[in-house]
Amino acid sequence: MATKKKTILRIGKQSISDQEIYKYVYKGMPFQAKFSRRVDEAFLREHTLDKRLIYHPFWVAKVLVIAERPPFPPRKLPNVIFVDGVSGYRGVFSKVPPIQKEEVDSGEIVPLKIASQNEAKRFVKDVQEKQINRSYILKKPLHELKNLQLVYLPLWKINITSEPVTDTLYINANTGEIEKHLQQQWKN
Repeated sequence: MATKKKTILRIGKQSISDQEIYKYVYKGMPFQAKFSRRVDEAFLREHTLDKRLIYHPFWVAKVLVIAERPPFPPRKLPNVIFVDGVSGYRGVFSKVPPIQKEEVDSGEIVPLKIASQNEAKRFVKDVQEKQINRSYILKKPLHELKNLQLVYLPLWKINITSEPVTDTLYINANTGEIEKHLQQQWKN
């Protein structure tokens, strides 16, 4: 049975190939597993039960922070806020990630729990109040929401089962980083 195709907005430009992925899996292994001489990239490849590329939802808000400072003109600083569409984990991006359209199978997309823009706006407001405003001691800045859109982060989901290593890893398909913190947020 063919799955439906869906056009999404994807964070990042290129993905790590499924051949390169084991280099990053090995880097993310616990020290005890790496200490075993038999565990290497070939061992991990051999003991992989399931490996697939999934797309995890994030709400991304482009916000303009306007700090008034009389008698000077107001300072306008752009910020990009992200909200995990499953756990609600949120924060500020250090730099604006590239976003592009991509067509994927709908079965590869993780279902949303924060489904509406209104729900996402509550989380964005929380970041503005608790993270951005914290750096302003006296007068708090104004926040202007420019854009709020649903985007997807490509992740490799890898299940490995063997004697020294039994784990499910989520690896960022753009950077190769193991997303342990996000994985813990999803469990809660």
